[in-house]
Amino acid sequence: MSSSSPSNSAPNGLSPYDHLELFQTEAMRLGQAPAGQLDLDIPHLDGWTVRSVLGHTGWVFRFARLCLQATPEESPSRSSVPEPPPGDEVLDWYATGRDELLDRLASLDLDALHHTFTGPQPARWWVRRLGHEVSMHRWDAQTATARPDPIDPRQARDGVDEVLEVFTPHRMQFATLAGTGETLHLHATDIDDGEWMLTLNAEEVAWERTHAKGDVAAKGSMSDLLLFLWGRIPPSRLEIFGEASLLDRWQAAAVF
Repeated sequence: MSSSSPSNSAPNGLSPYDHLELFQTEAMRLGQAPAGQLDLDIPHLDGWTVRSVLGHTGWVFRFARLCLQATPEESPSRSSVPEPPPGDEVLDWYATGRDELLDRLASLDLDALHHTFTGPQPARWWVRRLGHEVSMHRWDAQTATARPDPIDPRQARDGVDEVLEVFTPHRMQFATLAGTGETLHLHATDIDDGEWMLTLNAEEVAWERTHAKGDVAAKGSMSDLLLFLWGRIPPSRLEIFGEASLLDRWQAAAVF
């Protein structure tokens, strides 16, 4: 990857090169799912199996590669990406998509603009997004067979920032959230600089990294806080202080 930017480090210390390394690690781990486990159900994703996760993620790899080959003005058609194959073929199909995407990521100009669902963004946006995409789906797939390994805490911390920066402005169902200024404090128990204060408003979620008292506080590992925000685990997996119903409202509205 190349860049004309003097610094590629994010405020939390993760650079695009860190995101790429985490993406490579997690993408390889997801691709190691045994063929004999493809039909196992994902407990928290109704109707999904391990095969579904591999197929979906392989599809995302191909769509992302199209976006990274297109100009910022072009919006690649989602229908131009083939659907995953049936049966065990999905494993090779996933691996091919992963390897082709890695080749594209290796030659990126990080500052070049490309299509995203938030409008044209520098290529570094995609490097970050893909790292979070595959780490979440690796966790999903592991839930089918055993207690899943947590998401890397550094990546999970940046993942919380990404939810607040990217997904809540563009994907949050604000009518469902029905925010009137309620506050939600997130507090990670296993990493430094892992605290956020969220203010739930009618048309936005305002936030800052800080320690403060909210209407509700949720404490847990960095991985579990991210998984909660994405609706992967229930609020009951966290240590809760205050108005717990706000956490249920978040999950009902955060249909990302």
